[in-house]
Amino acid sequence: MEIFVNTNYDFIKWRFLGVAFSGLVILAGLIAWFPMGLNIGIDFSGGANVVLRFQEAPPISQLRELAPDATIQQYGKAADNSVLIRLPQIAQETDYAGQAVRRFNDAINAGNAGKLDINYQGASAIADVLVAADPDNKGTGTAAREHYLTVARSVISTRSGVGIFHNFDEVKATEGLSPAAADVLVKSTVLGKFNLLNQETVGPQVGQDLQKKAALAVILSVLAMGLYIALRFDVKFGIAAIICLAHDVLVSLAFLILIKGEFSLVTVAAFLMIVGYSVNDTVVVYDRVRENAKKARAKESFADLMNRSMNQTLSRTVLTGGCVMIILVCLIFLGGEVINDFAWLLLVGSICGTYSTVTVVPAIVLAWNKYIAKKSGLYGGGTAE
Repeated sequence: MEIFVNTNYDFIKWRFLGVAFSGLVILAGLIAWFPMGLNIGIDFSGGANVVLRFQEAPPISQLRELAPDATIQQYGKAADNSVLIRLPQIAQETDYAGQAVRRFNDAINAGNAGKLDINYQGASAIADVLVAADPDNKGTGTAAREHYLTVARSVISTRSGVGIFHNFDEVKATEGLSPAAADVLVKSTVLGKFNLLNQETVGPQVGQDLQKKAALAVILSVLAMGLYIALRFDVKFGIAAIICLAHDVLVSLAFLILIKGEFSLVTVAAFLMIVGYSVNDTVVVYDRVRENAKKARAKESFADLMNRSMNQTLSRTVLTGGCVMIILVCLIFLGGEVINDFAWLLLVGSICGTYSTVTVVPAIVLAWNKYIAKKSGLYGGGTAE
């Protein structure tokens, strides 16, 4: 399928505009980086993340008193009554998140001391209550324990589905929960004010190690792609590819800084995917340049040769890039909070990778031809430009 046939757009003419635009974006990111810094996630900085969902509006002031050094922000929609609590870096390895959650629970649910909080406890604790009461007359053996553990897991699954139990009617709606077992839970448990959605702790040593490995992974991937292109096509194309890929990563990183997105292992994965996507598009253009070079027209300049090659691959570039961008837009609006930064970064990276192939790469290669190689007619006997 082709949507652009026999086009003759002058991409080369816009190469300096593309380079200037990218330079402005990178400069804006650099300027924003000085006062704001990089929003480094706990994967790299160390510390803890805790996500809590409350029955009512979160008690932000109380949470700030309990964790004065933490960063507290809304998580998801305002109607979800959820907060993300980022606890600062710690000096030693410990269950930092778990200790913080227990501290929150002791203070916020102080009136429930001695009672099982069905919004806070896990399946094992709920199963213990049911085993002790034996509402389904299963006895005291291993089979009885497995039965009530299965029921308890269904209760937890229902809790995950509604986010947090607001009343016992929601508990009673659990699939597989008998009326007798539901009565036991109503009499023996309470509904605490919050539910723990997620908690994670990363020690300082692990965070520093991950930082180094993440940076190394991105740098080595860019160099490896450049080496591959240099061996397959030409040294100047390899160098142009390295600069182009570094450009795509830097523009994407600048965007991440400007939107105050979190720099984590997920975003590193996005950078690696951007490198792979960008080099794929670049290889297609380079391959067409090589084919056209073998049958180049007399007195055709290298700039015209590249322009013709990019026009011939334009349909493939637009169709591939368009499909990728449609999927990423769907992820942005439907994928949820967890992958939002990841999806935005990939969208910007794919756009950047597409326009850099037709602007940044030609600018570098033509500059190499004119000012470094100092050879004319390198492909087909024409002039450098």
